[in-house]
Amino acid sequence: NEPTETMSSHRRDGDVLGVGNGSGGVVLIDINRIYNEDCLDTMSRMPDNFVDMTVTSPPYNIGGKSMSVGKYYDKYSDDLNNLEYRNFLYTTIDNLLRISKYYVFFNFQILSGNKDVYLQLLSDFKSNIKDIIIWNKQAVAQIQKGKMATGYEFIIILGHDNKMKFDYNNFPDNNYVPNIQTWFKKESIKGHGATMPINMARYFIMNFSNRNDIIYDPFMGTGTTGCAAAIESRNWIGSEISTDYVDLANKRIDKYLNQTKLF
Repeated sequence: NEPTETMSSHRRDGDVLGVGNGSGGVVLIDINRIYNEDCLDTMSRMPDNFVDMTVTSPPYNIGGKSMSVGKYYDKYSDDLNNLEYRNFLYTTIDNLLRISKYYVFFNFQILSGNKDVYLQLLSDFKSNIKDIIIWNKQAVAQIQKGKMATGYEFIIILGHDNKMKFDYNNFPDNNYVPNIQTWFKKESIKGHGATMPINMARYFIMNFSNRNDIIYDPFMGTGTTGCAAAIESRNWIGSEISTDYVDLANKRIDKYLNQTKLF
């Protein structure tokens, strides 16, 4: 059920969207660009329903490193207390729901450092959660004896209601879009241990948006959402606080865009 590796070149390179700022002025928003700043700053310049869809995975609040991959992020500690992490997530989601016309795909894994917050989040945003996708992963044994091997992650799909029907979609003719999937990472990104598989982002973009829609990622990291959007002929906008990650993401996205010129 993974998407095939086909690409086309309908990206509108260098487009700038002018939008009213409510005071008679115009704010210019570049599409197909990563903003090197906090996502709240980027979203503050976006009017309601500015992007069509959001695809993202926030920091998991697990201390910023793991035994297997080492350090996750270079500009973020990822070690907040429960109240700080809750406020961080809730503020982000509230803004994403405001600027996203259709859906927000929000990937997370329930772990010791975030369990209380995410279980509460599922309740507090129940009026906006349309469905939950399960990412079925290879279970990994825990070092600490007595802890179960973790083998799944959640992707909650938020919208402007909690109906389990997606009126805006690009579903296949057979209407088969299962909410449990297995995706594998095919790239190892040096310096960033918490990347989603490109085919995972493509699955959301391919089935829940249409060509030339705008896809936003507030935690762009090394550019996976931008790469997936480029492959699927969508426009994209990203926010990322790390200059190093922005440079790496732009190189990755450019690689996929250069490949589209061959088709």
